[in-house]
Order: sequence, then structure tokens, then C-alpha cells
Amino acid sequence: MAKQYRLREGDVIAVDTKTQLTTSGSDTAPGPLNGPSTMKFITALNVAAIQNMAAATSYSAFIRLEGPGLVNGPETFCIGAGGNDVATGGNAVVEITHIPVNLPITEANEIQVFAEMCGTDIGTLSVQVGIEFSDAAGEGAGEHKTLTVEGDVTAADTRTALLTQGSMTSPSLLVPAGYTKIDKVIVAAASEGLADGGCSFFIRLGGNAVKGGEQLLPVSCAGRIAPQAGSDAAPQTCYPRVLENLDIEVSPSDTVSVWAEMAGTDTGTGRVCATLIFAK
Repeated sequence: MAKQYRLREGDVIAVDTKTQLTTSGSDTAPGPLNGPSTMKFITALNVAAIQNMAAATSYSAFIRLEGPGLVNGPETFCIGAGGNDVATGGNAVVEITHIPVNLPITEANEIQVFAEMCGTDIGTLSVQVGIEFSDAAGEGAGEHKTLTVEGDVTAADTRTALLTQGSMTSPSLLVPAGYTKIDKVIVAAASEGLADGGCSFFIRLGGNAVKGGEQLLPVSCAGRIAPQAGSDAAPQTCYPRVLENLDIEVSPSDTVSVWAEMAGTDTGTGRVCATLIFAK
């Protein structure tokens, strides 16, 4: 299988704002990101995002792929979450997360990459997206479609519906026509860490579309204790976790619901982002 690789990066400086990633470091004007010649699929994304620790709050983040180069239309992917309990210090690094997908493309047509910061304005969010193109479908050999939702969890042990998608306040929650299972889920969750304690985050998948009834999936755990005087607590940085081979049966064109919970102690507002990846 022949492959080619492209990358776009940039900074998101406003919450719930669709921000196009147009540069590649020193290559400040790389031009349109077109599907390379002979390539038929996007078979993986390599993503990373991190806040600049400039605000005492929390966020979640995702990317959008759009443009005429995507055969089945726009796609969205969760890329992380994080939080800070102070705006006076912090230092962290986030490694890339590898997301295997099968998205058919049209060669020589443009694919645009956008990023969004959700929740509250964390300051600046730096994002990079690497795209792997292939001349054949990858693992599983089927086509994928995505649905991403996010939201705020403001109380412990409380079921909270995830209903928004950043700047899109009412995304469709219908399973795409012709798709019969949730193949993968990408999730991330973090809190502000403004209160002492520990908590765990998980999501529930349900609604009329989920044939086997409600499914519960773990996401992350967070904890905080007040630092000694004159010190700053470390930031929370949650990588997007890719849960693979889930094979959750769903009914095409029916409604799927996603809820998030923070179990244990309320450590401040939690931000949760989840991407459902559907397969046929």
C-alpha cells in the first residue's frame, strides 16, 4: 500500500470558533491541501493539542475536516481536553494520538482542516493535525463516518447530555444512513481542578439507535489537592483515547444519545468531548 503524509497546524484563540489550520511551521503559505495523486483514502490522523495555561478554566477540543476532497462530506474528531486551576504557571507536553480511519477522498480536490476550542476560553490552544493518505482502504477496509459532541459537566454524579459541537449548537444526532455499528469512540475529559478531590469521567451511549441498550465507556480520572503557598498546581492534559473494535450495533437514520458523568468528588467544571466513528 502506497502512502503519503501532509500536516497542518495553528493556534485557536477564541472559544467555540471555527479556526482554519493553514500553515506547516516555516511553510507559512503551503497552499491548498489537495488529495495527493493516486491516493484514495485518508487512513489515519495523528493529532495533538495543548493549552498555553493562560486561564484558570478547562476546555475540550476537536477538529473538522471539510472540502470537496471528502467524498462523504465533513468529518469531526475529538483531539483532547485540559484544565488549569491557576493562570500563573504551568508546563506540559502532549504527544500525538494516532487515529485509524477510512475516509474516501477525491484526488486533486481540497481538504480543509479546522480546529475548535470548546467550554471556556483557555487562552491559546495550539493544534497540529497530520494526515495519512493511502491508495487503498486501511484496517477493516470499510468506510467510516463520524459524529462529535461535547459539553460541560458541572456537578458530580449527574447525567449530562452532550448536545453541542463548538460553534455548531445543534448538530444532527442521527446515525448516518447505511451505517450499522459504532466501530470506534474517541473520548477526552478533564476538569478545572478548582476544588480538592478526585473524580472519574465516563460516557453513556444510548437512544433509540443503540440496539443493545445503554452502553457505558470509561474516559479518564482527575484529581487535585491544593498546593502549598507560593506554588502552582500542574495543569490537567487529557489525550484523546481511541476505543477500538467496539462493534456496538445501531439502527441507521435513528437517534443516538451521548451523556457524560463525573463520578466521585466535584473538582470543578468538567469538559467532555466524544466522537462516534460509524462503520457499515
